[in-house]
Amino acid sequence: MYQIPGITLKILWSRRFAALTVAAFAAALLLFASGARASCSEPFKQSSPVLALISHPDDGESEGRATIVGLWHVIYTATSAPPPFPQPPFQFLESYKTWHGDGTEFENAFLPPGGGNICFGVWKDLSHGTVKLHHIGLMFASDGAISNIFTVDETDTVAHNGKTYKGTFDFKLFASTNVFGTGTPLAEVTGTTAGTRITVD
Repeated sequence: MYQIPGITLKILWSRRFAALTVAAFAAALLLFASGARASCSEPFKQSSPVLALISHPDDGESEGRATIVGLWHVIYTATSAPPPFPQPPFQFLESYKTWHGDGTEFENAFLPPGGGNICFGVWKDLSHGTVKLHHIGLMFASDGAISNIFTVDETDTVAHNGKTYKGTFDFKLFASTNVFGTGTPLAEVTGTTAGTRITVD
Protein backbone atom coordinates (compact mmCIF):
# COMPACT_ATOMS: atom_id res chain seq x y z
CA MET A 1 0.00 0.00 0.00
CA TYR A 2 1.43 3.36 -1.01
CA GLN A 3 2.17 5.97 1.65
CA ILE A 4 2.54 9.72 1.10
CA PRO A 5 5.80 9.91 3.08
CA GLY A 6 7.28 7.29 0.77
CA ILE A 7 6.51 6.95 -2.93
CA THR A 8 4.36 10.07 -3.20
CA LEU A 9 7.11 12.30 -1.88
CA LYS A 10 9.60 10.78 -4.31
CA ILE A 11 7.20 11.46 -7.16
CA LEU A 12 6.83 15.07 -6.13
CA TRP A 13 10.58 15.57 -6.28
CA SER A 14 10.56 14.52 -9.92
CA ARG A 15 11.29 17.19 -12.53
CA ARG A 16 7.69 17.18 -13.68
CA PHE A 17 6.55 18.24 -10.23
CA ALA A 18 9.59 20.26 -9.18
CA ALA A 19 7.33 23.16 -8.28
CA LEU A 20 5.47 20.97 -5.81
CA THR A 21 7.82 20.31 -2.95
CA VAL A 22 7.88 17.08 -1.00
CA ALA A 23 6.73 18.93 2.06
CA ALA A 24 4.05 20.61 0.02
CA PHE A 25 2.36 17.48 -1.17
CA ALA A 26 3.06 15.61 2.03
CA ALA A 27 0.41 17.74 3.67
CA ALA A 28 -1.68 17.58 0.56
CA LEU A 29 -4.64 15.81 1.98
CA LEU A 30 -4.71 17.13 5.15
CA LEU A 31 -6.69 15.06 3.86
CA PHE A 32 -5.52 15.42 4.81
CA ALA A 33 -6.72 14.93 4.71
CA SER A 34 -9.16 17.29 3.27
CA GLY A 35 -8.18 20.04 5.68
CA ALA A 36 -9.08 22.36 6.82
CA ARG A 37 -11.41 19.12 6.96
CA ALA A 38 -14.75 19.96 9.88
CA SER A 39 -17.62 18.26 11.74
CA CYS A 40 -20.22 15.82 10.43
CA SER A 41 -23.46 17.41 11.50
CA GLU A 42 -25.10 20.69 12.47
CA PRO A 43 -23.32 22.06 15.55
CA PHE A 44 -25.19 21.13 18.74
CA LYS A 45 -26.40 23.92 20.99
CA GLN A 46 -25.03 22.69 24.30
CA SER A 47 -23.77 24.75 27.20
CA SER A 48 -20.71 22.59 27.80
CA PRO A 49 -17.99 22.30 25.08
CA VAL A 50 -16.99 18.96 26.62
CA LEU A 51 -20.52 17.60 26.29
CA ALA A 52 -20.65 18.80 22.69
CA LEU A 53 -17.61 16.68 21.90
CA ILE A 54 -18.61 13.45 23.57
CA SER A 55 -22.40 13.24 23.46
CA HIS A 56 -24.54 11.84 20.68
CA PRO A 57 -27.87 13.58 21.20
CA ASP A 58 -30.99 13.02 19.16
CA ASP A 59 -32.24 16.58 18.87
CA GLY A 60 -35.01 15.80 16.43
CA GLU A 61 -32.90 16.91 13.49
CA SER A 62 -30.30 14.15 13.61
CA GLU A 63 -33.03 11.56 12.89
CA GLY A 64 -31.56 9.17 15.43
CA ARG A 65 -28.09 9.21 13.85
CA ALA A 66 -24.99 9.51 15.98
CA THR A 67 -23.01 12.71 15.58
CA ILE A 68 -19.63 12.94 13.90
CA VAL A 69 -18.44 15.28 16.66
CA GLY A 70 -15.38 13.77 18.35
CA LEU A 71 -11.97 12.27 17.57
CA TRP A 72 -11.39 9.85 14.66
CA HIS A 73 -8.67 7.82 12.96
CA VAL A 74 -9.15 8.32 9.22
CA ILE A 75 -7.83 6.55 6.12
CA TYR A 76 -8.09 8.24 2.71
CA THR A 77 -7.97 5.94 -0.32
CA ALA A 78 -7.39 7.44 -3.77
CA THR A 79 -9.60 6.02 -6.51
CA SER A 80 -8.74 8.58 -9.19
CA ALA A 81 -5.34 10.26 -9.58
CA PRO A 82 -3.39 11.59 -12.57
CA PRO A 83 0.20 10.62 -13.42
CA PRO A 84 2.72 10.59 -11.89
CA PHE A 85 0.70 9.19 -8.99
CA PRO A 86 0.54 5.41 -8.60
CA GLN A 87 -2.24 3.51 -10.30
CA PRO A 88 -5.34 3.75 -8.04
CA PRO A 89 -6.49 2.53 -5.67
CA PHE A 90 -3.80 3.41 -3.12
CA GLN A 91 -3.71 4.83 0.42
CA PHE A 92 -3.46 8.57 -0.02
CA LEU A 93 -3.35 9.66 3.61
CA GLU A 94 -3.78 8.59 7.23
CA SER A 95 -4.67 11.06 9.97
CA TYR A 96 -6.24 11.91 13.30
CA LYS A 97 -9.23 14.18 12.83
CA THR A 98 -11.34 16.12 15.33
CA TRP A 99 -14.84 17.27 14.39
CA HIS A 100 -16.00 20.05 16.73
CA GLY A 101 -19.57 20.76 17.80
CA ASP A 102 -19.25 24.40 16.67
CA GLY A 103 -18.94 23.44 12.99
CA THR A 104 -15.14 23.55 12.71
CA GLU A 105 -12.65 20.72 12.19
CA PHE A 106 -8.94 20.03 12.82
CA GLU A 107 -6.71 17.36 11.29
CA ASN A 108 -3.21 16.07 12.07
CA ALA A 109 -1.79 13.93 9.27
CA PHE A 110 0.72 11.11 9.65
CA LEU A 111 3.32 13.23 7.83
CA PRO A 112 6.55 15.07 8.71
CA PRO A 113 5.59 18.37 10.38
CA GLY A 114 8.24 20.32 8.47
CA GLY A 115 6.24 20.04 5.27
CA GLY A 116 2.96 20.92 6.95
CA ASN A 117 0.84 18.20 8.54
CA ILE A 118 -2.09 20.06 10.10
CA CYS A 119 -5.12 21.68 8.51
CA PHE A 120 -8.53 23.05 9.37
CA GLY A 121 -12.07 22.97 8.04
CA VAL A 122 -15.70 23.94 8.36
CA TRP A 123 -18.70 21.63 8.00
CA LYS A 124 -22.47 21.57 7.83
CA ASP A 125 -25.23 19.02 8.30
CA LEU A 126 -26.87 17.55 5.19
CA SER A 127 -29.33 15.45 7.29
CA HIS A 128 -29.71 11.66 7.52
CA GLY A 129 -26.35 11.42 9.32
CA THR A 130 -24.47 12.98 6.39
CA VAL A 131 -22.25 16.07 6.54
CA LYS A 132 -20.31 18.22 4.09
CA LEU A 133 -16.80 19.46 4.88
CA HIS A 134 -14.56 22.09 3.29
CA HIS A 135 -10.96 21.80 4.44
CA ILE A 136 -7.92 23.99 3.68
CA GLY A 137 -4.25 23.85 4.57
CA LEU A 138 -0.70 25.00 3.86
CA MET A 139 2.34 23.12 2.58
CA PHE A 140 5.90 24.23 3.12
CA ALA A 141 9.18 23.96 1.20
CA SER A 142 12.38 22.80 2.87
CA ASP A 143 13.37 26.44 3.52
CA GLY A 144 10.14 27.08 5.43
CA ALA A 145 8.45 29.11 2.68
CA ILE A 146 4.82 28.34 1.82
CA SER A 147 4.92 26.21 -1.31
CA ASN A 148 1.26 25.37 -1.91
CA ILE A 149 -2.31 25.71 -0.70
CA PHE A 150 -4.62 22.70 -0.76
CA THR A 151 -8.30 22.07 -0.19
CA VAL A 152 -10.23 18.91 0.60
CA ASP A 153 -13.98 18.67 0.15
CA GLU A 154 -15.70 15.71 1.79
CA THR A 155 -19.16 14.24 2.11
CA ASP A 156 -19.27 11.76 5.00
CA THR A 157 -22.01 9.65 6.60
CA VAL A 158 -21.82 8.42 10.20
CA ALA A 159 -22.95 4.85 10.92
CA HIS A 160 -26.01 4.46 13.17
CA ASN A 161 -23.85 3.09 15.99
CA GLY A 162 -21.61 6.18 15.87
CA LYS A 163 -18.41 4.13 15.73
CA THR A 164 -17.48 4.65 12.06
CA TYR A 165 -18.11 6.90 9.11
CA LYS A 166 -17.43 6.67 5.39
CA GLY A 167 -17.62 8.99 2.45
CA THR A 168 -15.78 10.61 -0.43
CA PHE A 169 -13.06 13.26 -0.75
CA ASP A 170 -11.82 15.63 -3.45
CA PHE A 171 -8.28 16.94 -2.89
CA LYS A 172 -7.07 19.95 -4.92
CA LEU A 173 -3.62 21.51 -4.96
CA PHE A 174 -3.09 25.22 -5.71
CA ALA A 175 -0.26 27.75 -5.98
CA SER A 176 0.85 29.39 -2.73
CA THR A 177 -0.65 32.72 -3.81
CA ASN A 178 -4.15 31.23 -4.13
CA VAL A 179 -5.01 31.67 -0.42
CA PHE A 180 -8.66 30.59 -0.81
CA GLY A 181 -7.95 27.57 -3.01
CA THR A 182 -10.29 28.44 -5.86
CA GLY A 183 -10.23 28.06 -9.64
CA THR A 184 -8.39 25.43 -11.65
CA PRO A 185 -6.10 23.30 -9.45
CA LEU A 186 -2.54 22.22 -10.28
CA ALA A 187 -3.46 18.65 -9.36
CA GLU A 188 -6.57 16.81 -8.17
CA VAL A 189 -7.09 13.45 -6.45
CA THR A 190 -10.44 11.93 -5.52
CA GLY A 191 -11.33 8.92 -3.43
CA THR A 192 -13.00 7.53 -0.33
CA THR A 193 -12.79 8.15 3.40
CA ALA A 194 -13.09 5.69 6.27
CA GLY A 195 -13.19 6.93 9.86
CA THR A 196 -13.05 4.97 13.12
CA ARG A 197 -14.01 6.76 16.34
CA ILE A 198 -11.43 7.05 19.15
CA THR A 199 -13.03 7.03 22.62
CA VAL A 200 -11.93 7.66 26.20
CA ASP A 201 -12.44 4.02 27.23
